[in-house]
Amino acid sequence: MLFTDPLFLFVFLPVACALFYGLSRLWGATAGLAVIFAASMVFYLPWGAFSTGLLITSVVVNFLISQGLLNLPDERRRLRLTLVWGGEGYNLITLIWFKYHILRAFVLRGGGIEATDLIIPAGISFYTFHQAAFLADAYRRDESVVRYLGGLKTLGDRAAGFVRYAAFVTFFPQLVIGPITYLKEFQPQVATKGFGRFRQSDIAVGLTLMTIGMFKKLVLADNLAPYADTVFSHAGDGLAIHPVSGWIGVFAYYAQLYFDFSGYSDMALGLARMFGLRYPINFFSPLKSVGVVDFYRRWHMTLTRVISRFLYTPLSLNGTRFAMKRRWPKGPTRMLALWIPLLVNFEVIGLWHGALWTFVTFGLVHGAWYILETEARNTKAWKRWKKQSPDWLRTFLGRCIFLIPMALCFALFRSESLGAMGHLLKSLFAFDFSIPGAVPFYKAVAMLIGAFAVIYLMPNSVELLRRWRPGLATYDNPSPAVRWLFPAWRPTWPWALFAGGLFVWGLYYVSRQPPFLYQGF
Repeated sequence: MLFTDPLFLFVFLPVACALFYGLSRLWGATAGLAVIFAASMVFYLPWGAFSTGLLITSVVVNFLISQGLLNLPDERRRLRLTLVWGGEGYNLITLIWFKYHILRAFVLRGGGIEATDLIIPAGISFYTFHQAAFLADAYRRDESVVRYLGGLKTLGDRAAGFVRYAAFVTFFPQLVIGPITYLKEFQPQVATKGFGRFRQSDIAVGLTLMTIGMFKKLVLADNLAPYADTVFSHAGDGLAIHPVSGWIGVFAYYAQLYFDFSGYSDMALGLARMFGLRYPINFFSPLKSVGVVDFYRRWHMTLTRVISRFLYTPLSLNGTRFAMKRRWPKGPTRMLALWIPLLVNFEVIGLWHGALWTFVTFGLVHGAWYILETEARNTKAWKRWKKQSPDWLRTFLGRCIFLIPMALCFALFRSESLGAMGHLLKSLFAFDFSIPGAVPFYKAVAMLIGAFAVIYLMPNSVELLRRWRPGLATYDNPSPAVRWLFPAWRPTWPWALFAGGLFVWGLYYVSRQPPFLYQGF
């Protein structure tokens, strides 16, 4: 089921909300969480019985392991370590087996890939990372885990605990494409007396975020898609591409992927808020970034923090200790403590998207770019110029320098193969500036102008609803918006009419029902 499906919007969501608030009022928080779990299973079932069974199995296995981690005394450290590593191993092996079974199929057949090999169980990357982070917190006996799932003695307690845990993992707004949430962000909200209590402000904020997300997806992303699809299809087939058309396709995909994923994230925040929950913010105007370091503090932030926590930070700390014990000089120490961990970090981010050479290259390029930018910002020349130059100038130049390289990285991400990307690059720099076709050209340019005006001039949804705390801050990012262009949202009739207009505009395109791009990851 998709967030933009009329069945979801007009049947599933109202019924789920009514049952949640009704049963929470009658029987408390656990009843409300039971509704969330049941609704999430109904939401997920259209992706197939096998995928649903895989999800439920994963939830059961991780819950049972967490109970062992919480109940075993600290003196049984070896057994607790065996359990946590066994659970993390189960999560990792399951992810690799089902997400990268394209490689398994290729090897077993001795070559050749069928269409069914490209099908990945929906959301497996997200709910696997979700639970991997949870198990690490359970092993550390994080306070939120102990309060949420600790001390379950009777069969009834354990059943209720399983329902609470399953609701946390499978909550449908974040199940398929994130955000990846920590229990310490979820548990305190569920523990409040107000959880499950109907509030008009939650519904108003949630519906507004839903509407903004729908507009981004249906009106902006999906109408940019044909321009991008045509160019990348020609690149994959080795057909001639006019340079101007090529750049239109590159920038169309640049904006399409942003609006598609950002739109989903807005809708996820809005849906969670309609159930009285604030989820972590996954996007914060990443295309307004002034460099790749800034970009990864604004794009898919919950994935960035999870990989940084479990991969980059341990590698960096161990590398630093290793180099310091041997008193290595500065250069080799930075290589072991910073450069190699960063390259591994970004290579994992690339491979997380799939087992394709384009993703491998994407990770290497971003890792190298991140290292170069980090080193440049540590030079005396940069620090001197930073003191002497105004903020607006550095921001403007940073965005200008960032734009073309990141757009080309997105193009690499979208390309069917490295050969297709190479063909596209040759076409882009062929230096033919004639107009490729009057009507499609001007229509495409108008679409891009509108899309980039929204990207660069409008506040993002979090900034727009800032007075109502639409989500939990993942990173502390400065606001890049030109705020005077758009006042802060308020629950008033003018804003309701504005949101209603966006909603109707989105409904005009709702029949197309293309999936969200990140469903494939």
